[in-house]
Amino acid sequence: MKKNYLHERKAHLPFVLALGLIAAPIPALAETEAPHADAVATVNQQKVTISGIVKDEAGEPIIGASVIEKGNAMNGVITDLDGRFSLSLSGNAVDISYVGYKAQTINLKAGVREYNVVLHEDTEMLDEVVVVGYGVQKKSNLTGSVASVDSKVLDTRPVSSVSAALAGQMPGVTAIQTSGAPGSQASSITIRGKNSINAASPLVIVDGVPGSMNTIDPADIESLTVLKDAASAAIYGVQAANGVILITTKQGKKGDKTRINYSGTFSWASPVAKREYVNAYEFATLYNEATYNENPNAPLSFTEEQIEQYRTGALPSTDWYDAAFKKNAFEQMHNVSISGGSEKTTYNGSLGYTKQNGLTDEIDYSRFNARMNLTSDINKYLTVGMNASGYRGVSNDGWSGFVSVCQGVSRQYPTDPVYNEDGTFNYTGKDNPVAIQNKSGFKRNTQQELNLNTFATIHILPELSVKGVYSVRNYTSNQDGFKRHFSYGNEVSSFDSGLREGYDKYYTHNYYTGQVLINYNKTFGKHTIGALAGFESYEHIYKYTEATRKGGGNDELGESLNTLDESSQKNKDGGYEMARLSYFGRIQYDYLGKYLFEANLRSDASSRFPKDNRWGVFPAFSAGWRISEESFVKDNIDWLSNLKLRLGWGKTGNEELDVNDIYPAVPTYAYGSYMFGNTLYSTAYESRYVNYNLQWATVTNYEVALEGGFLNNMLGFELAVYKKKTNDMLLYLPIQGVIGMSAPAQNAGNVENTGFDLNLFHNKNIGKDWSYNIALNVSYVKNEITNMSGTEGPTTDAKIWNLEGYPIGSYYGLVADGFFNTEDDLKNCPKRLGTEKLGDIKYKDLNGDGKITLDGDRQIIGKNFPSWTGGLSFSVRYKNFDLSGLFQGAFDVDGYFTAEAAYAFYNGATALKRHLDRWTPENHDATYPRITRTDQTNFTTSSFWLQDASYVRLKNLTLGYTMPKAWMTKLGVANAKVFLSGENLFTITGLDGGIDPEEANERGWSYGNVKKISVGVRLSF
Repeated sequence: MKKNYLHERKAHLPFVLALGLIAAPIPALAETEAPHADAVATVNQQKVTISGIVKDEAGEPIIGASVIEKGNAMNGVITDLDGRFSLSLSGNAVDISYVGYKAQTINLKAGVREYNVVLHEDTEMLDEVVVVGYGVQKKSNLTGSVASVDSKVLDTRPVSSVSAALAGQMPGVTAIQTSGAPGSQASSITIRGKNSINAASPLVIVDGVPGSMNTIDPADIESLTVLKDAASAAIYGVQAANGVILITTKQGKKGDKTRINYSGTFSWASPVAKREYVNAYEFATLYNEATYNENPNAPLSFTEEQIEQYRTGALPSTDWYDAAFKKNAFEQMHNVSISGGSEKTTYNGSLGYTKQNGLTDEIDYSRFNARMNLTSDINKYLTVGMNASGYRGVSNDGWSGFVSVCQGVSRQYPTDPVYNEDGTFNYTGKDNPVAIQNKSGFKRNTQQELNLNTFATIHILPELSVKGVYSVRNYTSNQDGFKRHFSYGNEVSSFDSGLREGYDKYYTHNYYTGQVLINYNKTFGKHTIGALAGFESYEHIYKYTEATRKGGGNDELGESLNTLDESSQKNKDGGYEMARLSYFGRIQYDYLGKYLFEANLRSDASSRFPKDNRWGVFPAFSAGWRISEESFVKDNIDWLSNLKLRLGWGKTGNEELDVNDIYPAVPTYAYGSYMFGNTLYSTAYESRYVNYNLQWATVTNYEVALEGGFLNNMLGFELAVYKKKTNDMLLYLPIQGVIGMSAPAQNAGNVENTGFDLNLFHNKNIGKDWSYNIALNVSYVKNEITNMSGTEGPTTDAKIWNLEGYPIGSYYGLVADGFFNTEDDLKNCPKRLGTEKLGDIKYKDLNGDGKITLDGDRQIIGKNFPSWTGGLSFSVRYKNFDLSGLFQGAFDVDGYFTAEAAYAFYNGATALKRHLDRWTPENHDATYPRITRTDQTNFTTSSFWLQDASYVRLKNLTLGYTMPKAWMTKLGVANAKVFLSGENLFTITGLDGGIDPEEANERGWSYGNVKKISVGVRLSF
């Protein structure tokens, strides 16, 4: 069944490829005589010389503006230091353009040889064209919820991944960056809340086909668009349940002379949050107190004299954090591009390099990017093009790794030195985080991706075209590592790393996408109609091979497994294939630019579902009314620039199952063994039931929105209110264990998201020297599980439960109610263990049975995803100076940190500064219970350890200076800008010191976010 389905998909591919060829000979013959006629006309025309000056609206000359003969891109000049130009031409018109201004065509007048031209800034928001599904559309005519980010936002941001730049930029788009590690500075993106307990990642489309947003050089991006509702995203059907992100890379422009651009950024990164560990004096004091609290008769580890010597500095105190980590890490990014175009062909090529060092010498990342986009009009009937790109990134870390260094820092005592008196590394029974660096071996991940996207468009009529697209994407990850044998310490105490070992793992993904797109756009008087019909095929083939060996070997021969013990080797391989077929269409109607309507329909089939339920249909409808275009408004309210009402409804699909559940519709077998007599036999057995009724999960979206602009769009807003319902969520319902097979996925759960997105903006030019703009976006979403079909309970993280009536990702635990402060409290208050002591945490008896039990007294105590998010951006320009900034925040979200990040002396670890404010007989109003060493009475999951993780962060602040063109032109430079930028400069949060609100590792063993101070330059030649 599966083979027939894939064969059906592949049968369409020749048709996709043939589209660019079938019509090429016809228009070529039709135009055979045309070039000769044009040549004769050109010879007969007499050349004239014109001159003039190009200025902006303030009367200032524009230096470097392009003045090109219309229809002859090879004949052109640029304006000089005074904005003047002189050009000899045979035609009767010139095109004048400059970046940031609206281009103009000047038709020559008989006898006139001098022209004064004024270029106007290109700031008309309603005429902005934005990328939408399988096409582009004027922003003024949008009926769905679409947000976009211009490439200018990324120009001076020191980010290696575009996802890291999205936080706070758009309402309804939540970007959470949990790591600042080299090569891992990306964000997870959620659009308008979580639709499923399985996953919430949006679909990413790069230049029209599925791709990855985190491997693109941000300098290559022209625009980024987010489709937030079903009305705009349903054209992508099953892949669009969690929203769609559309990325368009930079292209050349017709008639543009060759331009060479360079951008370079140099950054110094340091931790956003640094764990605040106690010093030796504080440690010794707390350690003695903890020993006494557990056993008043136990001998104390530190004498009063030693404690005093630690206080005065007579005995040293080791700062293990400073000893193990560097103060900052150097990063750099470079990009060189070349672009241009004639009247028929455009091109844009780029090379990028990124290098990120880490806070230890072992961890780093390097990446090379390359891209070439090419489009050519073969004739007036046929356009062909190619987008080719690739990257190679290498991540390095030690075998013990950065996490082991973090562990060592958290577990070492400040009373212990890094080195023994004889100069050897000190070993205390726990990893010395300094000693293990640069000795343990290496772990390396080499990632590589190649993309080739080819297309051909046949222009059958001015209003009718057919486009064929075929894309191949190859991604590989080669993970290898080698553990060296090493030791440190002295004869008193020493560490030995044990046997050498190594691994080599190879993963490859091949993606094939074919598309046929038929577009029709026509205006009939007051009516404008747009139509799209399309077909898409998609295939994903995944394979992997893994090999390991252990023992033997040589520390100097770490690049090959062959040096290790052959008898220890283990290997495995595997993979899978999956495919989808899709048919889709869209109709757009516009009457007088006032009344707008759009309908989308997509039908998807997936190889993951049973044959009878393979196809899913996803419709969407939306409408808009541009109230400001009505005569009763336009003629009477001159301060109202724009007012539009939008309504939308639609359905999208979801096929997100467990990552290993690729064939839920096919019986799955596992291999095993069985001893029969004295012989061991290999066996195969059915390991999981098949659900032949499994089908798509669906997300239904309802939306109403209002957009407004005032005083020529100097002020404006956009407010969208929505509700999303996920039905038939894919869950794994429990079955009786006696059956002996795992449960199949079933359509069983429902989730709802209700919320709003609000965007406010203001911009203004003050004279010719000053301008500014400011924008505020706020989003709210209420997430609720409405049906779990009996699967309520804990997730793989025992603290997080999925319960009906509560959000996905809710913390479940006891409710803290202060401390046992008196003997009466110990006698009369309900207890959990019965062995509680003064200073232990007291809990609420929710069911009133007089005791504290996990079954009867737990409830939802918090959640790990914010209800409110927002961003405030601003920019100010004065002459050649510009200042821009972005504040970003998340609210109504909780963090739960455990173990070494929360508990004193946990698992032999040290203590934190926060533990100084512990309960004592004299301090009942403490923030930490009585301090202990091994007693874990207080460590059960409860609201006591829950913290408010809301925060506001200065995400970016950039000061730039554009060099005067008069200076640069003499050096052969068209434009030059230098800038100073800061990323994650400060954070306001209610969390304990040393914890970053976006940190994912609850024990603090992760490479947290970093703040960066950067200097950079942008040059254009």
